[in-house]
Amino acid sequence: MTGQWIAVDWGTTNFRAFLMSESGDCLDTIQAPKGLLSVKHQQFPEEFDGLIRRWTESHGPLPVIMAGMVGSQQGWREVPYLPAPATISDIAQGSKAVTLLSGIQAKIVAGVLCQNAFGHPDVMRGEEVQLVGLSDQLKQDFTTILCGTHSKHAVWQNDQLMHFSTVMTGELYSVLTSHSLLGKALPEQEPDEAVFNKGLDIGISHPLNHVLFSARSFRLTKDIKEAHVHSYISGLLIGHELSKIDEHEEVHLVGSKGLSNRYSNALSYLNIGHQIHDGDQCFLKGMTTIYNSENCNEH
Repeated sequence: MTGQWIAVDWGTTNFRAFLMSESGDCLDTIQAPKGLLSVKHQQFPEEFDGLIRRWTESHGPLPVIMAGMVGSQQGWREVPYLPAPATISDIAQGSKAVTLLSGIQAKIVAGVLCQNAFGHPDVMRGEEVQLVGLSDQLKQDFTTILCGTHSKHAVWQNDQLMHFSTVMTGELYSVLTSHSLLGKALPEQEPDEAVFNKGLDIGISHPLNHVLFSARSFRLTKDIKEAHVHSYISGLLIGHELSKIDEHEEVHLVGSKGLSNRYSNALSYLNIGHQIHDGDQCFLKGMTTIYNSENCNEH
């Protein structure tokens, strides 16, 4: 089976490319810590050519579709956000072209802008591709959590992305455990399910800013072992994030195995039905759907 096109996830800190068959099978991957921030003087064509050179040498120039922050203001070309509700066709039509060194016109997928559940503007770049892929798998309306540094809670109805909200759980966890009083002077951390669940119970029931300091006070009173503080903080944050979830509605989790399992454990503890979907598989399924669309498959 020979490679027919290339799907690219190019973010702020990492580059990932997938050599794809015509039917959407992934034949090979290239990963490198070559995010947008490492590209000097806007030399994106040269950087990209170097990263995929071994494929070009063996397969020749191939069609390319990119997604992620490569379409942001700091990226190769800024691709305007599409307003939600957005259909798969809207997302495909919103793609914009850039020229590779080979002369081929590569496409960059547009992100999406919405008014979230709180009436505020919200945006995504890259996650919309996972939603397209998940929609193709489920072929039904769904509510999903795209697990990540900035999680996205999204609603897909009537074959379109209706709205979503960004929750900065992952970044808050990193800041609190690495740069705050709560995470300082701790021994090597060990996961603890009971302590995580304790955090869930408190985080889902109280205003977050009023209970964060309990990560320190429980430690001082020895109600929580020092080695379990990170588990407690994780429970607090995820509990707070899940406090707005409708317990009667099934949630579809999309993300890496480790992070999705953590959210799955939380939802199971809270008796909320859910399914787990691999984030990379959803991304590649979504990119294949976009590639096969009439609007984006013109190179």
